[in-house]
Amino acid sequence: MTRKPKTFRLWQEISLALALKAVAIFIIWFVWFSVPEDQVVDAQQVASHLFPQQSAKEPNHDSVYRTR
Repeated sequence: MTRKPKTFRLWQEISLALALKAVAIFIIWFVWFSVPEDQVVDAQQVASHLFPQQSAKEPNHDSVYRTR
């Protein structure tokens, strides 16, 4: 009956590995994901960031300035 201690040791190693992984996941969550975002971004802010309010200028691709 030598199988009993080997099976028990396997369960110990599995339990230890799961416990360490749970601790690692908790630490990762705490460091990067636990703090909620303070800034609320609405659609108007996103639109103003993506489409700035600048006048559309014609690109200067002429070989001689102002010949069009």
